[in-house]
Amino acid sequence: MRLHHIAYVTKDLEAQAETFFQLLGFTPIGPPEVDKTQGVRILFLDMGHGEKLELLEPWGDNSPVQRHLQKGGGLYHLCFEVDDLADTLEKIQKNRQAFIVREPTSAPALGHQPVAFVVTKNQDLIEFVQAPNNQSKK
Repeated sequence: MRLHHIAYVTKDLEAQAETFFQLLGFTPIGPPEVDKTQGVRILFLDMGHGEKLELLEPWGDNSPVQRHLQKGGGLYHLCFEVDDLADTLEKIQKNRQAFIVREPTSAPALGHQPVAFVVTKNQDLIEFVQAPNNQSKK
């Protein structure tokens, strides 16, 4: 398991990307994308050394990040890349320290790799993404 990205909610992807560029030197990895399934516009920034910051902007009336933005936005979740997503989710269900809030679904902005979201007992949102070239066994 390794940190894949840190997600940050903003009302304006381009303006926030410019702020992070001016302040920290983070550069866009590609153009913004819309993920209709997750109800967000996404822009990944290169933080250097392989780390990424994912900027999320609400897209559509039912965007799950809209509520977070209404509270001020900012840091939203951590995403970890795992070799076996199904196994990771099974372990999470067994240890009961978190519960799955979104079953695995294809993520267009992550090369259509499967992702799933869990919420911990402390209400932290964590995303898991299946590592490329590894097929989940379940």
